[in-house]
Amino acid sequence: MEPFYIKDLMCAVGGKFIKGNPGLPANGVSIDSRTIKKGEVYFAVRGARYDGHDFIKEAIDKGASAVVCSKDKIDFVKSFPDFVSIVKTNDTLISLGEFAKSYRTKFKNIKIAGVTGSNGKTTTKEILVSIFNRKGRTLSNEGNFNNRIGLPLSIFNLTSDIEYAVFEMGTSLRGEIKILSDISKPDAGIVTNVGFSHLETFVSPEGVFEEKKVLFDNVKETGFIVINNDDEFLRTVPRSVSRKIIAFALDTAADVCAKNIKLSPDKIDFEIFYKKTSVKVEMPAKGRFNVSNALAAAACAIGFGFSLDEIKCGIENFMLPKMRMKTLTTGTNVVLINDAYNANPSSMRKAIQAVLQSYDGKKINLVLGDMLELGNKSADYHFELGKFIKAQNISSVYLLGEMSFYTKEALNSKNVFYSKNSGALLAQLRQIHADDDCVFLFKASRSMKLEKIYAEFYNVLEQRNK
Repeated sequence: MEPFYIKDLMCAVGGKFIKGNPGLPANGVSIDSRTIKKGEVYFAVRGARYDGHDFIKEAIDKGASAVVCSKDKIDFVKSFPDFVSIVKTNDTLISLGEFAKSYRTKFKNIKIAGVTGSNGKTTTKEILVSIFNRKGRTLSNEGNFNNRIGLPLSIFNLTSDIEYAVFEMGTSLRGEIKILSDISKPDAGIVTNVGFSHLETFVSPEGVFEEKKVLFDNVKETGFIVINNDDEFLRTVPRSVSRKIIAFALDTAADVCAKNIKLSPDKIDFEIFYKKTSVKVEMPAKGRFNVSNALAAAACAIGFGFSLDEIKCGIENFMLPKMRMKTLTTGTNVVLINDAYNANPSSMRKAIQAVLQSYDGKKINLVLGDMLELGNKSADYHFELGKFIKAQNISSVYLLGEMSFYTKEALNSKNVFYSKNSGALLAQLRQIHADDDCVFLFKASRSMKLEKIYAEFYNVLEQRNK
């Protein structure tokens, strides 16, 4: 982050200055008293499991130059050292976003892309970063820094030597995409797809669509939006927006499309077509759905003036995010695929199809956990998943979690094994006599922590090989 003055912060957040010197500089922002550095401003943000106000003294002891706190926390003001500035606001989370919004306006020449969607947004972001890095230094938000805390903290990493930025935007509450896109004010907006995600809040894909498409309203008027013409919801967007549109698709007509797709265990070969030009690409990923992610990134890069050759180079050199189709092969050639970062009904189907497509002729085994945040129809969605799996050529299915019981009921097969806890699941997996024809896909919602079972099962198989 580039240095700023306390008075600039105060102006941006509309806070009340309690004490200190507003003319003094600061060199960063932090919400974590454990990692705050000397000279940074500490925002006392309330979280689900903590209240940042409880750690103000620790932040000051480590050299915080100022503290932003809320109005109802006034008892401790007298104990503050004279050299620490205090700014009070009604809501420190809102203030964090307001200051990030103000800070972002300093960088008018940085091209910013905002990415959201039910599935594929992180992979699309990583492909875009790989493409943009061909031309200039690129910033992106890391890990799960895609919410009302993470995005502002990512914005604060902007500096004048950065040329491009890609910000992923997640949402689990109504109105979040509006807030996040208003903070980042992107030059390009991408919604990868609309699916069955966060239905506890949004109820249906229609509700998800209404939330996601708000991104387009906050794209700069001189910017453009990228839509997925294969998506039944997104293809309706051109009727309601005034921004320039670049469409991509696998199965329907679009500005950017892919042909001659060839799927294999460790790569995807395909051609990208745009207008009268094309380029052959060898992508280090699995599954047809990742071609769609690559097209989304390609369409955005085209909008920013990149050539197909530059896009090809970026796609071929990107690295898959953690726990997205991460593949390990044991000494006996058993293949284990970790796609356990998250799951919803749409992504479950796509992952299963990707493995079937990539490992034709192999024995495909599924290790699946609950899909969470699906609301009062969760049992129905898990039952439907079971019906989908039953129609595929699957050797065996191992299920974990309360809701996965309904997947078991739909499958109703002797090759289905159900466990209520991870210990029982691992015990079931230990009994497997896997050979070199076996492929295991691990997938569940993040809080199921299926990646731990994945690692333990890999170790079990490797120990047998010794």
